[in-house]
Amino acid sequence: MQNVQFKVGSGTYTYDRFYKGFGLFCTAYLLFAAFLAWHLGAMARSNPQAIVSLAWVFFGLQVAGIVLSKMYFIPPPVIFSTLISICTGWAAWLVHGAKA
Repeated sequence: MQNVQFKVGSGTYTYDRFYKGFGLFCTAYLLFAAFLAWHLGAMARSNPQAIVSLAWVFFGLQVAGIVLSKMYFIPPPVIFSTLISICTGWAAWLVHGAKA
C-alpha cells in the first residue's frame, strides 16, 4: 500500500496514508461516541425528556454499525456491534418510558 502513489491537488499520497488516516478518524469518532453515550446516560437521570430523541438517533447509529460491520468485517465486530445496539436500544426505550 506504500508503493502505490497518486497525486491529489498539489500533494502526493499513498493508500497507506489514507488507510491509517481513516483508521485514526474512526477511532476518534468512536471515542467521541463513547463519551457522548456516557454523558447522555448521566443526563438521563436528571432530565430524560431532553435526550429521548438523541437516544433513538444513537440507537439508529448503532444499527447502522451492525450493517457495516456485517458487510466489511469479521464476526467479532458484528457480535460486539449487536450487543451495543441492544444496550442502546434498551436505554432509549427506558428513557422514552421515563419521559411519559
